[in-house]
Amino acid sequence: MFGQDMTDEQRPHLDIREKSILAILCLCAGVAPLASRWITGDVARITYGLLIAAAYLAFTLYARKASSLRQFWQLSFAFFILAFVQVLNNSILGFVGTYILHDPPNPGNPLASTVFGTVVVQLLGTFVAIVPVIVFTMVSGADLGSIYVRTGKLGGWLVFAIIFFVAIYLFTATIPLRPGSPVQRLFPTNAAMTLNRFLALTPALLAVAISNGFEEEFLFRGLFLQKYNSFFDARVSNVLQAVVFSIAHVGVTYTPVALLFIVVVVFPLGLITGSLMRATNGVIAPAIFHAGLDIAIYLAFLSYVS
Repeated sequence: MFGQDMTDEQRPHLDIREKSILAILCLCAGVAPLASRWITGDVARITYGLLIAAAYLAFTLYARKASSLRQFWQLSFAFFILAFVQVLNNSILGFVGTYILHDPPNPGNPLASTVFGTVVVQLLGTFVAIVPVIVFTMVSGADLGSIYVRTGKLGGWLVFAIIFFVAIYLFTATIPLRPGSPVQRLFPTNAAMTLNRFLALTPALLAVAISNGFEEEFLFRGLFLQKYNSFFDARVSNVLQAVVFSIAHVGVTYTPVALLFIVVVVFPLGLITGSLMRATNGVIAPAIFHAGLDIAIYLAFLSYVS
């Protein structure tokens, strides 16, 4: 059902009006789990997330049995997975960072107050995101290729992603040395970032950037691209996931120009990595490309830690 190049003849027959309604529903369903981050209070936030996840799971189970809705159950199940991951993120990460590591976030770093804590919390966040995506996909009976867990076609696209990653790393290594540089204006660091400090932070920086690249590629492209492609063509599918991915970044505090950042960086990133994932038929190249653009963000986070 989830062939990445499914033709119009292979897709369920939906007219333009039905596709438009489904596209709107997909956007709303994708945004609903993410809205929990705007709810104040841990209990309220987690309760909301659990209710959203339960609603998606209930619809999935009903749709799987109802012949008129059976074609939608895998898509609904993907939204359940997204909602479930958000609950884990909202409950486990903060608890581990604050009460186990005794390393709570600070105003400049939403992960932790030390380099070690930042790496641990980020890696844990990636673990609690990727593992449920893989496990629930297997439980559903779908092939792991449906979420791009495969080697895919590497070659030139992988080389391109690696070159891009290295270029961004080298660019970021030199730009922070200049007061008032574009990178510092977009992602303000805590005081000046010297080259020696940058190099000292590099192991942690690479770990968290690459980790987040894989996490978000699994959650937004891997989980949804082929599900959307079962109802929409490649372009619409790519735009849908990129819009939800962009909305996931609404309210970010690590840049003073959040709206511009979302429009100029996040949305194009979603489109590019979605295209890369389809072109390579795997998650590796888009995750590395994505990680390159995360370097400056995580450098800003790490500049606020001890």
